[in-house]
Amino acid sequence: MIRIHSQTQLTLEGFETPFERTMDKNNRWIKLSACIPWDDLANAYYQSFNASTGRPAKDAQLLIGAVIIKHKLKLDDEETVAQI
Repeated sequence: MIRIHSQTQLTLEGFETPFERTMDKNNRWIKLSACIPWDDLANAYYQSFNASTGRPAKDAQLLIGAVIIKHKLKLDDEETVAQI
């Protein structure tokens, strides 16, 4: 099962979550996030799933972000989970 959350969804000014409001725009992960074609990568990720059966897939941005963190910081699986 697939639940797609598009990264191109329009946002309403002033309705950000508290977490979004406190993010530092100069943070290296925030800057990197702005350069990644999330929707294209999510579509490629979701192609291997059945849209109507099975457990819901993990959010593509979560998985892609975890893989990026793992490789950029040269972490093993357990340390990646601990860092996230």
